[in-house]
Amino acid sequence: METIETNLGINKTGVLTSIQEALKTKKGAESLTTPPPGDSSLLGENRVLYMQEGDPVGSVPVPMTVKGLLSSAQEKILMGNHVFMDKLGERIAFERTGTRLYEALISKYQGTSNQEGLPDLITIEQFYMEELKHFNMAAEIMMKLGGDPTAMTPSADIAGVAGMGWVQVINDPRTTFLQSLETILQAELVDNACWETLIELAAHLGLKEAVDEFTLALQEESVHLTTVKQWVKELNLDGKVSRLLQ
Repeated sequence: METIETNLGINKTGVLTSIQEALKTKKGAESLTTPPPGDSSLLGENRVLYMQEGDPVGSVPVPMTVKGLLSSAQEKILMGNHVFMDKLGERIAFERTGTRLYEALISKYQGTSNQEGLPDLITIEQFYMEELKHFNMAAEIMMKLGGDPTAMTPSADIAGVAGMGWVQVINDPRTTFLQSLETILQAELVDNACWETLIELAAHLGLKEAVDEFTLALQEESVHLTTVKQWVKELNLDGKVSRLLQ
């Protein structure tokens, strides 16, 4: 299949392409530059210095409602911090990114000239709708607790930055469907682990409704992970997805 094959081509990035020219480049660099004293440990020391002088990555916003203030106070009493609201904000941001990743994957599927042997598009679209459902569910729970689902908490900010690479890979017109699917697999691995953490945090706060909703989301995400992992395996090994798995 056109989207699965890995072909040999004109790739001149390796040193072995031209050893003599590589040696000339090395010699030129050594003669025209003067390495600074010390070793890479100085870089580590500099990072520590910046950490000590730098500000944190944002903060959890102060609730704007009475209900939000009560929820915030309860979280502070039971946990000593506001990590739950921070991580709930992270899930909102992550599921929004997950929805966009699946949207892009669907476009990648539709733009593939030979779709024979690829996963069932209906299943991919189902996963997309479930990602969207998880985003809306997390936002609704945030509002029920008196929080603002549009606020960018520290963990949400970090998740957004980390997810930019996945978005760039799948939206790159040069990447194949399989390469995009492998990127989805990375996101699903992270997603499952983060839902597990959020469930434990909610249980610690006695938020039974949230625990039930999050558990259902984790169950659906577990299906995403298992299925996508199997697709990636089969496309790499055999070049096609077994319809018996659908």
